[in-house]
Amino acid sequence: MKKLLLLLFTSVFAVSNLFADNSDWTDRPYTGKPVPHWTFSKDRMNWEEVTIPHSYNNIDGQSKSYYRGEAYYRTSLPASKCKGARYLIFEGVGQSAYVIADGKDTLCYHSGAYTPFYVDITGKNYKQIEVACENTQNLDRIPLTSDFNKNGGIHYPVWMLECPEVHFSPKKYGFYRLHVSPMTVTDEMAVAQAKTVVSNVSTKPKKSVVEWTLLDAEGKTVLAHKEKVSVPASSEKELTWDFNLTNPHLWNGLTDPYLYKVVVIVGKDTAETEAGFRYFRMDPEKGFFLNGKSYPLRGVAMHQDLFKKATALDKSDFDRDYAIVRELGCNFLRLAHYPHNDYAFRLCDRMGIVVQTEIPWVNNCGTEMSEAYVQNIYDQMTEMVSSLYNHPSIVFWGMWNELDKWGHTRYNVQGLLDERRVVDETARLYDFTKALDPYRLIGLTDDSIFENNHYSELKADYYSENRYHGWYYNYGRFEKMSVAMKKINAKMGITNLAEYGPGVNPFCHTWKNEDIKRDKTDSLHFEEYGNRFHESHAAQIAEAPYLNFTSLWVLFDFPVAEREEGIIDSEDGINFSVAPERKYLNDKGIITRDRKVYKDVFYLYKSWWNKDVETVYITARRLKYRPANQEFEMTVYSNAPSLKIYCNGVEVAQATKTEEPTGVVWKFNVKMGTGPTVFKAVSPNGISDEIEILPLQD
Repeated sequence: MKKLLLLLFTSVFAVSNLFADNSDWTDRPYTGKPVPHWTFSKDRMNWEEVTIPHSYNNIDGQSKSYYRGEAYYRTSLPASKCKGARYLIFEGVGQSAYVIADGKDTLCYHSGAYTPFYVDITGKNYKQIEVACENTQNLDRIPLTSDFNKNGGIHYPVWMLECPEVHFSPKKYGFYRLHVSPMTVTDEMAVAQAKTVVSNVSTKPKKSVVEWTLLDAEGKTVLAHKEKVSVPASSEKELTWDFNLTNPHLWNGLTDPYLYKVVVIVGKDTAETEAGFRYFRMDPEKGFFLNGKSYPLRGVAMHQDLFKKATALDKSDFDRDYAIVRELGCNFLRLAHYPHNDYAFRLCDRMGIVVQTEIPWVNNCGTEMSEAYVQNIYDQMTEMVSSLYNHPSIVFWGMWNELDKWGHTRYNVQGLLDERRVVDETARLYDFTKALDPYRLIGLTDDSIFENNHYSELKADYYSENRYHGWYYNYGRFEKMSVAMKKINAKMGITNLAEYGPGVNPFCHTWKNEDIKRDKTDSLHFEEYGNRFHESHAAQIAEAPYLNFTSLWVLFDFPVAEREEGIIDSEDGINFSVAPERKYLNDKGIITRDRKVYKDVFYLYKSWWNKDVETVYITARRLKYRPANQEFEMTVYSNAPSLKIYCNGVEVAQATKTEEPTGVVWKFNVKMGTGPTVFKAVSPNGISDEIEILPLQD
């Protein structure tokens, strides 16, 4: 086990250093400088200093009644010497916000927690900026309802961008201020297009030279182009650079996530972005292909959330979490149920992780949809696509998640589900999004096996499904997942498994298989049952090549105010105690919310996906007691070529392969001793793991 821990530490340390060396949080040319020195208040009378990002649900988010109301943030702006344009760029404020200057001028209103907006303060020397935000339920904003908290606060970064009179505007192409489109990519040629908008805020027409450059990963110029531009006073002009790259070095997932850089300069202003060139396709029978080769996408879903921070993660938090993703070895992430911070996508670009992200149109789409509600869907889609457009990691845009009858019945806020309208609005949104970005795949995530009325008519490039066979339904019948997914594949074509997983409390255990079931209060989430669930689902996925992507739900436990489950602990399956600290959590994560406990199934997936690290892991290690002399089946997760098992130093079993489809789930019949019993699993390379079990006392 010491060797395994050393390998894990070395891997995580190396990845963390990679991020630190290559990713800059505080000084990025496309967003300017961070706005420091914020104060916070819930009543505009009592103020405290806070650091942005900040959520005012950072402490009470894991509770039955987290605060849903108004709150206020203030910052003082120094006198500006900028003679050109000035923009305040908010990457995300939950859940909506007014921006007010000097206590009187309302500069803008923005509705939506996870997408950027821009405030033009050119020519103004405001002394104070106040952000009045709120996270109440709003019938005109998504998400209206959801199985995750709607946090309030300035939970994404804020930037001040100061530009010369002639500059690149962020208003159309997001805070990178340019878009790079890989229009046609093959192994031999990348046909691409870069676009930007040059703005002139002076009172005189301006003539300038615009310089475009494509740089390789070493910073060497690959292609370059110059053009003259004349911009009338107080106006803007869109510019386009079409270029062909012969024999491009492709962005090739985990194997080789190669990135170019596109830089455009006008006068004293510079905009730049990393860019990757790749091509892909989906097949209803053979699954996903990247750069012409079969590339099954297997991974996890993630929320942007952390204990005592809520959605307000900082750079070190992202670096740690994505080092864990690297350790896990998956090649796909579903960043749900809203677009995460831009920095997360930069990490995915550099790690070679393929991503689906989505707007938070979740659960509700009923008969009472207002014009403002529908418009908010389109606004958030526009902001998501325009701001994240350049990331090669993003292959899939998601339109909605679980617009179902159950959600309407459960929350009862928007009338009965109007399936016909869902289908019609989805078609409109699909066409709208395809116009924004014709080079990516656009889809949706259902949970009805597409059996709601008219759902077989839904318009999308791909059809994802959330399935919980063996948890919410068909308890113990894990094989029903494959039956459902094959049915969807036959009906809809391009198919993905977007969510699956049980609640798992890593401190709730039993050695009695007949006890492995959900009780009526839903308080017993046995880790051993979770292991069986995931073992079965992993095996079914391994035999389902038609699934383009799969993402287990979810990487980390996260708070949900409506949930009070999985709160009973046990070390022996006989004595039980209540653990109040585990209330108000969705505990389907394979790691606890505080990142301190890696549940057994983390190592199932790591063994399967991360072939660079040899893993040997004995499950049920937190089940500390078993009956003396009991024979039982011990499970080991390992990608080793063979294993030997020792009991108190004596070899008791060995195996050279496992017949299970993933090839990483090993089963051994062993026997508990009459005293403390140590079991050890050892690979031919000396990688080992051991656990100690104590005998139950009569």
